[in-house]
Amino acid sequence: MDLNEFTLKYIREKNLKWMEEKRLEWIPLISEFLSQVIEGKCVLIITDYKRKWLRDYILQKINNFQDFKPSFIPFFDLISFVPQIEYAKTNEHFDLIEDMLNITFNENYIFWYIGVETPMLKFARRKENSFFWIMDMDLHKNFFLKSIDENLDLKLLHLTDLLNETLKAVIFGEVEL
Repeated sequence: MDLNEFTLKYIREKNLKWMEEKRLEWIPLISEFLSQVIEGKCVLIITDYKRKWLRDYILQKINNFQDFKPSFIPFFDLISFVPQIEYAKTNEHFDLIEDMLNITFNENYIFWYIGVETPMLKFARRKENSFFWIMDMDLHKNFFLKSIDENLDLKLLHLTDLLNETLKAVIFGEVEL
């Protein structure tokens, strides 16, 4: 099945009307992201302070024993690796952190940033082909959301579930990227 068809079917089954109009924005971003995951890149998740709960949800959802994926997928919380990232502000700080990550992951990683603009977003944008859900900034290669949306948390949960279901379908060969 093609990714667009799978996404539309999922959106309609779950009655995610808000996502149907954003689907065409979603498809190229998720396709590129999942292609990198399938190629074996590690995903380092970064969230702003208000979305730390989502980071924990994602890590529980993606690597869940009940999903019967063939193995765990390398998704990690960047802050657990590098707690200093929350206090980094200068390019020198970012360079030190980036050097450590390049050595640790042999440059085989990308970031997944979720939140509003912060210094951590500035850091994440340094890594090409990373995945962004940036609120209140409609940037190139970003899934745009509004932080003032009263349904934002629910939408973030829906997106995470959609991503997880798409990842499973890709791993099991049910969806082509």
